[in-house]
Amino acid sequence: MSNGCLRMADSPVISIGMPVFNAARSLRSALISILLQDFEAWELLLIDDGSTDDTLAIARSFDDVRIRVLSDGVNRGLAARLNEAVRESRGEYFVRMDGDDIAFPCRLTRQLAYLRSHPEVDLVGGWAVVFDSSSELRGRRTPAESHEAICATPWTGFPLMHPTFMARTGWFRAFPYDESLSKAQDQVLLAGACLSSRFANVQDFVLAYREDAPGTGKLWASRRCMMRGMFRAYTDMGRKDWAWRAVAAQGLRMLADIPAMLPPVRRRLLRRRSLTAEEDDVARWQDLLLRIATWGASRG
Repeated sequence: MSNGCLRMADSPVISIGMPVFNAARSLRSALISILLQDFEAWELLLIDDGSTDDTLAIARSFDDVRIRVLSDGVNRGLAARLNEAVRESRGEYFVRMDGDDIAFPCRLTRQLAYLRSHPEVDLVGGWAVVFDSSSELRGRRTPAESHEAICATPWTGFPLMHPTFMARTGWFRAFPYDESLSKAQDQVLLAGACLSSRFANVQDFVLAYREDAPGTGKLWASRRCMMRGMFRAYTDMGRKDWAWRAVAAQGLRMLADIPAMLPPVRRRLLRRRSLTAEEDDVARWQDLLLRIATWGASRG
C-alpha cells in the first residue's frame, strides 16, 4: 500500500457507507468498482448486518487500508446500519452504496464536483443503467436535475435513486434514517427534508443498478412503509394535505400492484420502470464489466 493511500485513509474526503447482508454473490464486483474510482481520497465503511454466507470473508479479503469492515453479528436492518455508517464517517461527504450495485469509475469525481460547484444543493443523486442478476442490461434511468422537478409531487415520491445519494456528512447527521421502517427509508428521508433542503441529480451515469422483479409482498411492504412514513413526516411538517395525498397515492399503487402477482405482468411492469438502453449504454456497461473482470490482472 502506497504512502498516499495511507494518508487518504487517515483523512478521507468522502466516506462511503455500504451496509451488506448475505451479499456474497455480488459483493466482489461492488468493491472492485470502488477501488476503480478515479477519485482516491475515500474510506469505505462496509457494515455487515449479520450475514450468514461468505460476505464477511469476501469483504476481509480486500487488502486496502481505506476499507473498514465492521461486524457485530446482529441483523439490525438497513436504516440502522446507514445511521451507524454516518456516525462512523470521517469524511466531509457521505456516499450511499449497496453491495449488489456497481459504481462507474467517475462516480465520486462527478458527484463531488457537482456539490462543490452548487453549494445551494444539499443532496445529489445521478443517472444509472439497470441490469439484472444475470448481468443483462435492462435499461436506463435518467431523472431530472432540478430540485423543483424532483419535488414536483412530493406525495408520490422523489425521483432520486437511493444508491446514488451523496451529501455532506453533516446533512445526513441532521436528517437520520427512520429506523422503524423496514423499507422506503430513502423516500421518507427525502420527504422529511424536502422543504428545508435542496436536491439534484447529476446528469451523467454514476451507477449500475441491479434490479430483479420483486414479489407482490415486497412491493406492498414498501408501499405500506412509504405511506406510514410520509404521512408522519408531512403531518409533522404541517402539510396534512400532502400527508393524505401520500396515503391515497400509495393505496392506489397497491391496487395497481395486484396484477403483478402474475410473473409475466410483473416482468412487464419492471421493464416499464426504465427507459430503453441506448447503444452507448451497452458499450459503457460492457466496458465496466471488463474492467471489473480484469481488475486483479491489472494489479500485476
